[in-house]
Amino acid sequence: MNQTKRSLICLLLVSSFILHPSSFLRADGGTIRLSEQKGNYRITVFTTPTHLRAGPVDVSVLVQDAATGEMASEVRVTIKAVPRGSPGVALHHPATTEAATNKLYYAANFDLPEPGWYSLEVSIDGALGTAQVRFELEAAEPLPPWLAIWPWLGWPVLAILLFSIHQLLVRWRSR
Repeated sequence: MNQTKRSLICLLLVSSFILHPSSFLRADGGTIRLSEQKGNYRITVFTTPTHLRAGPVDVSVLVQDAATGEMASEVRVTIKAVPRGSPGVALHHPATTEAATNKLYYAANFDLPEPGWYSLEVSIDGALGTAQVRFELEAAEPLPPWLAIWPWLGWPVLAILLFSIHQLLVRWRSR
């Protein structure tokens, strides 16, 4: 493989990481917001996206037996989000393994209606008893809609740019 092809392949690999940063991934996990032992459970709560904003939010919960560290099975997980200053406007969602990509997690998808502070309450009910954890988090302003679609619009521009660079290199080498 000649140097030009090797350079082009490296450029393509680097550009793929630039166009698809991990913050765009929608998956179980994300930023750990809370990890604590309550009752007989170790409860860890994750949120995605990393920089929480008003709009779609994935809340994933990992529930473990506090004594053994094993995953707690056959539990019901409920997540409640309450905007600060509006206790009557609570969002309730059951978190299920069906909604989760990784079946070790219980996940729920929320649509936070506006930016601001929210109180998140996670309730666990299972064979080891009940537990409840609560914490606060802040959701920033939502991104402008065009930023949500820029990867889809940007990749053709990148392809054209890479092709142009390739053509310039071919012309330069042929001189």
